[in-house]
Amino acid sequence: MSILRRNEKVVTLGVFALGLAAMFGILIAPLAPLAFAQMAAITPAAQLSHTVSLQPNVTKPVYVPMNSNDYINGGITHSDTRNPADVIINQDGSYLIVAAGQVGKTSGSTTCNVDLWLRQNGEHVANSNTRASVETVNDTIVLVSQAIMPLKANDTINTVMSVSAANQGCGLINTALPSEPTIPAIIFTIVRIGN
Repeated sequence: MSILRRNEKVVTLGVFALGLAAMFGILIAPLAPLAFAQMAAITPAAQLSHTVSLQPNVTKPVYVPMNSNDYINGGITHSDTRNPADVIINQDGSYLIVAAGQVGKTSGSTTCNVDLWLRQNGEHVANSNTRASVETVNDTIVLVSQAIMPLKANDTINTVMSVSAANQGCGLINTALPSEPTIPAIIFTIVRIGN
């Protein structure tokens, strides 16, 4: 049995400690970039909705407000009380936008067209308009306007609607159900999909 002197013991313990540290680093280092990558970037996204029926008394276009921030992160700004029709972009990029309205009518006998489209900074988004015709009271149909487009920080996105006949109870209809989730008048989704 060999007897190590004091200095040899310190050196042996030091080498052992360095070996453990190297092994620990080898095992942990590959995981570290993943942990930091997951925390570093948040994809700008929001899902908004409106839980009150929107039945315009005029045939001119009107902005569609959203009164519920169902999900929203720091990449998107939206207030459900102040300018609730404005969705503001906080980061440049390419975005997917989907506005899905529950179209229907609650009165009247005239066939009513409901149009739904998008605006960017007050200008119509080309080829984003959609239309549904409602003939009968209590009939509903989902109308979807969507776009993929480049947006800049501080851009404002709005959803706009119009009806072809005033005072016919047509528009975007919210339906509250006793044992199911509410059917919102509109569900609006936006997510950044790339640079």
